[in-house]
Amino acid sequence: MLKPKRKITRDEIKKDSFVESVFEVRSFVKENLKLFYQIGGGVALFFLLIIFLGQSSKNNKLEAEFLLTQSTLYLDGGDVQNAKILLQELVDEYDGTEAGRLGGYHLAQIYIRDNDNELALPLLIKYSKSGDNPFLLSSSNEAIASMYMQINNLKKAIEYQSSSLKYSNTKKTLAFSKLKLVEMYIKEGSIERSKELIAELKNEYSDDQDINDKIDYVVGLLMNR
Repeated sequence: MLKPKRKITRDEIKKDSFVESVFEVRSFVKENLKLFYQIGGGVALFFLLIIFLGQSSKNNKLEAEFLLTQSTLYLDGGDVQNAKILLQELVDEYDGTEAGRLGGYHLAQIYIRDNDNELALPLLIKYSKSGDNPFLLSSSNEAIASMYMQINNLKKAIEYQSSSLKYSNTKKTLAFSKLKLVEMYIKEGSIERSKELIAELKNEYSDDQDINDKIDYVVGLLMNR
């Protein structure tokens, strides 16, 4: 009769990855001992350090991915408090990994739901600068722009809304992002730039009724300036 597989704990992952690092370095030393004597101890030590740092980076990635998976399971189960603890650990200890940056993004979403933009903003800014996922980069930049709009920092709002355009994954998403940018320019008083973008949108989306309805709306805002 087959026994159920035992879940691997985080401590076991850390222990196994450390042991793996030690054995890999030790094996490398044994295989290249003669070479180390020939090229000198200092250079050999340098090579050992490079190897160990590379393995350490690999281990950090593995541990961060484990934490991210666990936090996702907590969130799916409705246990937000424990999810926040793990996500904060990801931010504090593994921000050099993509899993760590994703942890920050997901923690920011929790803060946004709690109406705590002050805590969410720096996490989103960090992801917007170094994250890898285009969809989340677009989402992060738009969320940051919205937060700056709420505190009337139009310069920053326009900066991040403009950045979101680079990561739009569909033509329609790009159009709606541009329309948000037009509204920001109108509020700022950049009338000529608003007109330029409206003209571009009319030319590119003449056959899309949804987009044209939104264009009519921002044209109305512009006329009321």
